[in-house]
Amino acid sequence: FQAFTNLIGVKHYFGKDEYGNDADFDGTWGIWDEPFLQFFARKLDAFPEPFQSTLFSVSSHEPFVVPATYKGKFPKGDHPIREVTGYTDYALRKFFASIQNKPWFKRTLFVITADHASLTHDPIYQTAWGNMAIPIFFYHPSDSLQFFQKGGIVQQTDIMPTVLGFLGHREPIVGFGKNIFAKGGDNWAVNYYGGFQFFQGDYLLQLNNASIAALYNFKTDPLLKNNLLGAAPEKGKRMEQFLKAFIQQYHNRLIQNRLLPPAP
Repeated sequence: FQAFTNLIGVKHYFGKDEYGNDADFDGTWGIWDEPFLQFFARKLDAFPEPFQSTLFSVSSHEPFVVPATYKGKFPKGDHPIREVTGYTDYALRKFFASIQNKPWFKRTLFVITADHASLTHDPIYQTAWGNMAIPIFFYHPSDSLQFFQKGGIVQQTDIMPTVLGFLGHREPIVGFGKNIFAKGGDNWAVNYYGGFQFFQGDYLLQLNNASIAALYNFKTDPLLKNNLLGAAPEKGKRMEQFLKAFIQQYHNRLIQNRLLPPAP
């Protein structure tokens, strides 16, 4: 993480070493979420405005354990991840309680998301689309975020254009996502699960190398049992064209080092 943040120009990095108390080390990933989020709150309060900061929590990862002092406090549920999710939720609640009266709190847009899905017993979330389903929260204490289009598809690459749009940024950007608060915005997502997948509206298109493999209505067929490719070839063709253009843009810009807009 430190090497990555240095490469992208982040000015300050704080991890286990900077925290400075190995008594709070979880033994695997880093500092337990509750104390590290309190450390994070204190660091945020010391930054001059405006600032941007990101935290990567660790406690909701395998081996799914909570601090000894919290054994039995959170419901265990049907999988070990339930207990650690309860702990992380508690840590977040304490974090927001610590910062809610800070002068910068009501001027801050908070984005909470996951880097990937986790283990589940639900067969829906073991499918090619369910395995990609994660939460993304946008929260602003002084704004209702009323422009959010309910029922739309949101993906991780939407975060940057959404945040920049919310901040009033009007300069050109290159982003493989969309501003989810923009009126009349499109409704799509792209990801990779053994091959490229394209979500648009209620439909999921899957590619196998350069050819269409399947088309599903993932809303009415969440277990992806009914391949609609033969029944809706035109729909599949239109989605294939969009997806291949997306892949081509990404690969070309990566190879040609054009992932930033041209300098003015």
